This record gives sequence, C-alpha cells and structure tokens, in this order.
Amino acid sequence: MGSNFDTTARIGAGQHGQVGWRQLVEEGVDRHTIQRWVRDGRLHRVHDGVYAVGHPGRSLHGDAMAAVLACGEGAVLSHRSAGHLLGLIRSRPPGPEITVPTTAGRKRPGIVIHRVRYLHQLDVSSLHDIPITTVPRVLLDLAPSLAPAALTRACHEAWIRHQTTPAHVERCIARNPTKNGAGRLRRALRADVTLSVLEDGFLALLDSHGLPAPRTNIDHEGDKVDCRWPEHDLTVELLSYRFHASRQAFEADVARRRRSNHVAYTYGDVFERASRTAAELARLLGA
Repeated sequence: MGSNFDTTARIGAGQHGQVGWRQLVEEGVDRHTIQRWVRDGRLHRVHDGVYAVGHPGRSLHGDAMAAVLACGEGAVLSHRSAGHLLGLIRSRPPGPEITVPTTAGRKRPGIVIHRVRYLHQLDVSSLHDIPITTVPRVLLDLAPSLAPAALTRACHEAWIRHQTTPAHVERCIARNPTKNGAGRLRRALRADVTLSVLEDGFLALLDSHGLPAPRTNIDHEGDKVDCRWPEHDLTVELLSYRFHASRQAFEADVARRRRSNHVAYTYGDVFERASRTAAELARLLGA
C-alpha cells in the first residue's frame, strides 16, 4: 500500500474508525509513514499501537474496538463493558474490559485485562463487528461481582433482548467448570424481578389488599409474562400506553382485551382505580 491513506481509511471504516499498527504494517505502511500521519492529524493515537482514523472523536463502539485491537490476537470485549454494550446492565458506560486467551502479556493503561488460559470458541461472538464474549459467558463472568438483584435483571434482559435461555447458560457453565459464580447465576436465573414503576406499584396494590403475590417476569409457555399465579392459572400483563395514539385509546384497547379474557391492567388501573382493580383480582384469585 505504501503511503496510500485510502486503504487505511477503509480499514478504519469497518472498525468504528479504529486501526491497529499491525494492520497498517500488513498493508505495507512503514513506521515513518505512520509517524508522519500522526503528525499531520490523519491518525490519532488512542492506545499504544492503535489509532483513530481521520479525527480524535470518541464513541462507545470506537472505544470498545480500540481496546480489543490494543490487546492483540484473540482479544474480546467482556465483563461489564460487554454487559453494557449488550444491554444487560444499566450504568454509565464502563471502562473497557477485555478477555485475552493467554496468561502472559503486558498491561494496557486504561484497559482492564482478564487473562485466561483458554477461551472456548462457543463463548466468543461479535456485536457491531466488535469481537465480544457471548451473552451466557458475560452472565457467568459478571456473576461473582454483580449484586443479586442486578444479576437477576441481567438474566431477564438476556432473555428479552437476546433470547438467552437457562439451557444456554447451563451449557456455558459446563464448558467452564472452574469459573466462580455458577451457583449465584443459577439462583438469579430462577429468581423473580420487577422492571418498572408500574410493576412495583402493582405488587404494592396486591400487598395493601391482602392478595397473594404472583411470580413476576417468568417464562410461561415459551413467553415472558409480567405476573403469574400458577396455582390459579392466572396471568396478568401490565401494559404501557406509550405506543397508542392517546391514553384514552389505549385504555379502551385494554378494556376490550379484558372482556375477551385477556387480563391486562394499565397505570390508571393500578394507581387511579386501585380498589376496583383489587376487587376484580380478588374474584379472579378466589380470595
């Protein structure tokens, strides 16, 4: 490639604006040309041996890709940074965490590196072209450090966003028998979780009227349901009206569903018509 910058720009375009020193050398760019491109602003150093192409601006995906490139062959985004990118945990974007399949290597400032003797190929995937650990592996990596409620929520998000089932997680545990946290992760997979103010308000309504508490956000016939009383064969969905043209239209739609034996409640049912909702539930639950 010589001093042709176009190919460098093309490589960066496929890697969220990032390019590695090794990639440049493999394309025939010598170190003097790389240094010149850094001086004239065509390349901007992000990590030792990793450059942003054309501009110094940062992005979540660009930072993740740069960290992976900085850690060399076989490196993948993992742990909290992978959990954040996959939507499993809610937090400010954490600093990059990378798993590298080797026990040797030097430190990289600004990057948390997890070194392992072996990373199974079934535990590696990609997201937006960024090498990343799979959802089950992320859950297993996070299990020792996340609080129980946060781990339960991460398991729920894994099901909703990525259709990751307990069976997928069990297979990952079996591939990694020496990993810590398997017990905590199994408990989180079985635990209930609430995901909104509406769900919290509904449980409070039940408690204040002496009604039995349901299982929440659990699997039922291949689907996630908001609230279920298995012993009564009763399922309740708690629905938001944000996808309807108006609140009135949404309330009317829910009323039609209820008349056709689809039990559903809205914010208004829970917070504004609590007594009526509790009376209806008491009848349905035989309480």
